[in-house]
Amino acid sequence: MGSKTKTLVICVDRDNDVGEKAGLETPIIGKEALLSAATKLALADPEESDINAIFEAVKIYDQLSSSEERDAKVEVVLITGDMSVGVESDRKIGRELDDVLSESRAESAILVSDGAEDEWIIPLIQSRVKIDSVRRVVVRQSEPLESTFYVIKRLLEDPKFSRTFLPPVGLVLFLLAVSLLLGLSSTAMGVILGIIGIYTLLKGLGRERLLIDFIESVKQSLYSGKISFVTYIVALVLLLAGTFQGIMGATTRMEPEISERILLGVVYFLKFSIWWYVGAALSPIVGKMMNMVIEGERIVKHWAILFSIIASGVILWGGSDCILWLSKGNHPMGYLILFLSIFGAAILSFIGVKISWYMRSTTQIKEKKEDATGKETEDSMVRD
Repeated sequence: MGSKTKTLVICVDRDNDVGEKAGLETPIIGKEALLSAATKLALADPEESDINAIFEAVKIYDQLSSSEERDAKVEVVLITGDMSVGVESDRKIGRELDDVLSESRAESAILVSDGAEDEWIIPLIQSRVKIDSVRRVVVRQSEPLESTFYVIKRLLEDPKFSRTFLPPVGLVLFLLAVSLLLGLSSTAMGVILGIIGIYTLLKGLGRERLLIDFIESVKQSLYSGKISFVTYIVALVLLLAGTFQGIMGATTRMEPEISERILLGVVYFLKFSIWWYVGAALSPIVGKMMNMVIEGERIVKHWAILFSIIASGVILWGGSDCILWLSKGNHPMGYLILFLSIFGAAILSFIGVKISWYMRSTTQIKEKKEDATGKETEDSMVRD
């Protein structure tokens, strides 16, 4: 852009649908470039609302450019954030806006967005340039599209919505169903409200990623055969045992029979069902290992996963038995069982890691020998 523009029509795509779906890099500057971007995005996803926002930005640009009352020059630009809407997305928008402003020297801006979510970045833009107007584009929909089924379908297909709202809703419904089956519906509401409160607190503080990152870390430690997976389970058991002790201590004067019935019911359920769950988890793994033996493949990482699952079962069973002994007042026996279960689980996990390490080492040695043999064969053929 050689000439210096004074007014900038800014179209914002905060979740970077233009980049993710149309494969375009931003910022995109100029009317023709924006029309081309809108066309490519429409071909990639005709239902995308950002298409209408781009056309609205071009429309405003044309209106300002043809106005005889305005002496200032006008330019239109499309800037985007990141698919993971949040801090990184807003930083990317800020960087792109800085690049555009350093080139255009705009003194004011008109913001165009496709919804309230994009308008959250108004303070970000106002910190860099004065905003004269904000235009939010709302698409008129036909009657069939306004049906409840369509709205629900679109929400469920939206990754941002489904990942944010469906897990807590599913957990609440599951707990409600379990409480009804156990006849504990009177106390279920307190547990459900507690879960909703914790999730809302994490969401409000922007810390919901902590739970997601923790789950991913546990999964990675299991799949990679690390002993840290067992330590995660130990931490969970200790947390449950501590919670049980705390609740029992706090409710000794407040209807202890109700709290004991609920907590002990959960613990008994865990104790008598854990090995069935362990067997269900081991069944597909053993099947995969048998297939690998039949096909002549070497079993490497499956050993660590196998022993980690068994170790987790030992810890959970020992932890539940520990809580039951504590509830009976026999603390030494409870702590002894917990210690032995943790010790046994650590040994099982260590055995699994060692077997996987040995199988991986022998596999690498075998592959190196095969490569060396192949090279010697090639060298002999070349000499002949």
